[in-house]
Amino acid sequence: MRGIFTPKARRHKDKKYEIILCVLCVSVVILVFAAYAEAGIVGYDDFGRKIVLPKVPERIVVVSATPIAVIFELGAGDKIVGVPDRIGISYSKMCQRYPSLLEKPRVGGFSSPNIEKIILLAPDLIIIHDSLETPGKYSRVFERYGLPYAAFCTAQNVAFGLEQIKRLGVLLNKKREAKRLTNKIKREITAITNKVSSTTKTKPLVFYWWGTGNGTYGRKAAIHELIELAGGINLSGEFDKQWFEISSEYVINKNPDVIVISYWNEDQKAARIKEIKERPGFEQTKAVKNNRVYTIDGNSIHSIIRFPEAIRNLVGFIHPEIRINAEATEKLWRTQRE
Repeated sequence: MRGIFTPKARRHKDKKYEIILCVLCVSVVILVFAAYAEAGIVGYDDFGRKIVLPKVPERIVVVSATPIAVIFELGAGDKIVGVPDRIGISYSKMCQRYPSLLEKPRVGGFSSPNIEKIILLAPDLIIIHDSLETPGKYSRVFERYGLPYAAFCTAQNVAFGLEQIKRLGVLLNKKREAKRLTNKIKREITAITNKVSSTTKTKPLVFYWWGTGNGTYGRKAAIHELIELAGGINLSGEFDKQWFEISSEYVINKNPDVIVISYWNEDQKAARIKEIKERPGFEQTKAVKNNRVYTIDGNSIHSIIRFPEAIRNLVGFIHPEIRINAEATEKLWRTQRE
């Protein structure tokens, strides 16, 4: 006897197994989707903190202005229901780009959020700022009230900024859009740096002043890399810090070729150039002697969206002999440039 099953019986048995297998596969898929549905959105913030949201955020409060441009470019700007107090003053270019921001309720600033207003807005996600150097400094109050927050910090370099976009993409359920945006930024930066690398000039020494006191940026700040990508050397790059106060004597002794100054409002530009030129001893520097003192929008060196714009402007200051056609690259920020 070759077997107890006839060919017809075997076919019936195989069909039965196929049905059972299909049912099992469908069950597994249902369980997986159920697990995802139960968890909702699962992602991480800049500090590795796991964020679990029951659903895609529909009401977002942003206490720190820096991530706002990314949220809009990912297609979730309409979900923002609260913004920082000084959005129209310190971020005028952003408001030109996204005018709806001026109509949003104000919720304080990243260092002094108005918790009562935030709670009344009933957000399902709050984007806050925190510091890498002092983690938890600004997030404790949200932790205390049990509010759903994700903490982001100032990007230390281009790579960090690109990862921030991806993290926001996960939390906002915009992963595909985040991938497109990061690729776009990388292409534009590469187009600029390829042009810079073709120069045979030496790398000028650049002092970056943030516009008040003696503040500057060390090698842990994004501007350090942006200056290097623009073909310069950051005068404060030997300091393993993000931002700090530096003595005038140190700057004068280093004798920078170029000085770049942050401004936050257009009416600050002339006054800040005048102030740095009139500082005792600065008239001895090559930058002042050769009239190579420039201003740049301070927001552009903190927002990954505007890094390509910042690098273009820095190239113009550091290597004026290099001609970069902004229209030849994909412009991510189409408001009026300096």
